[in-house]
Amino acid sequence: MAINAFDFVVKIDDLQQTKLVEKVYSDELSSNEVLLKIDKFSFTSNNITYGVVGDKMNYWKFFPTEYGFGIIPAWGLADVVISNHPDVQVGQRFYGYYPMSSHLLVTINYVSNNGFVDNSVHRQALPLIYNFYTNTNLDPTFTPKTENLISIFRPLFVTSFLIDYHLSEQNFYKSSQILITSASSKTAQALACLLARHKKKNAFNLIGLTSKKNVKFVRELGWYDQTISYDSVAELNYDEKSVVIDFAGNHNTQFQLQILLSENLVYNCLVGLVDWKNLKGESSLPKKGEFFFAPAHVAKCQKEWGVSGFQQRIGIAWQQFMDAIHSTISIKEYFGAQELQKLYSDMLNGDIDPNNSNIVYINKTRKRS
Repeated sequence: MAINAFDFVVKIDDLQQTKLVEKVYSDELSSNEVLLKIDKFSFTSNNITYGVVGDKMNYWKFFPTEYGFGIIPAWGLADVVISNHPDVQVGQRFYGYYPMSSHLLVTINYVSNNGFVDNSVHRQALPLIYNFYTNTNLDPTFTPKTENLISIFRPLFVTSFLIDYHLSEQNFYKSSQILITSASSKTAQALACLLARHKKKNAFNLIGLTSKKNVKFVRELGWYDQTISYDSVAELNYDEKSVVIDFAGNHNTQFQLQILLSENLVYNCLVGLVDWKNLKGESSLPKKGEFFFAPAHVAKCQKEWGVSGFQQRIGIAWQQFMDAIHSTISIKEYFGAQELQKLYSDMLNGDIDPNNSNIVYINKTRKRS
């Protein structure tokens, strides 16, 4: 019996262009193949970064589609609907890196106590952290109440945890202020929460830079000592040794910060590209920043602490973060490809309320009252 499916794809050289690509899966799978039906995934500004650097960072290679188009990856959950692997059962639920699609076909060589790795040929050279799928039935942290929060924050939290560890390992570059751009974004929120624990001992101020419309939201988070809108960057104290953690990628903001801080900019960490429309400007940047590639830092930490030690440290910090924010999270749900298209367009154009965290149920339609 044929199974109808679809992919939500974007044009690689024009992210504004999207379409649905219909496809068909056979119910007769090859040996060790498993077909998962995607239930839901989170959508944050991080997904836009995946699209912007899709070529440079190989994100388009995870879920190949027709020429000239790409599938933006997302973190979410899916259920097994057909299995031709003896250790994977129909009905099992897995968390991991999924396409913005209705289904995903994977090839499995080995199933561990926690899950499996997709060993499809096109994924074998890609970072392992993106190819592992966690069996939620065997992980007590996954419950109906926590699934959405894990999808929204945990992948981003890992990046924030790694940045926090890198900064602490470097003694925060002996800076007296740390500036975070796109301070309302989910990854920035997690990082601010982590860094706030170090402020008193290491004597630095934490400053959030954001758009004027998000100043109130960022200020009320409670982690930043000061919140400044982008059009007021000149108000910064630029006589202080400073670290910049840039999630926005805005060329003009980078230029202003580099000129104002000059030699006092002791570390310029480039993480995200939320403001993807303004990556270039008229003036060349005085200094180049250092791109923060999370998988490389994961490998470093796992070498230092072991895989289980790394997971244990992440788990402790994650639980502390969840305790700090769970009561303030507002989930906004989207259903089906049409609502995904609207959410994608709004996120691409920066028309998103930072108070909301977005979950897409890709195979469901909204119930009409």
